[in-house]
Amino acid sequence: MKTFRLELDNVLDAIFFTDMLDAEAIPYAIVEHGSHAYDGLFQMTMGWGYLEIPVAYQEQVLELYQIYKKPLREYH
Repeated sequence: MKTFRLELDNVLDAIFFTDMLDAEAIPYAIVEHGSHAYDGLFQMTMGWGYLEIPVAYQEQVLELYQIYKKPLREYH
């Protein structure tokens, strides 16, 4: 199965956005770059992490992500 990645900024984005995906029954996997052994070294260089989602849902997920991020952009 082909997948695409959606980069996430932090754990809160992961929690809230995956709730939206769950509501739409969209499958995903969370890949977090954190490691207790390396004290967050990988997160500093690679970012917090990403969602891996089947390509068949790409358009729908990107639309949902724009909806999710829009209110946050209005306050910056």
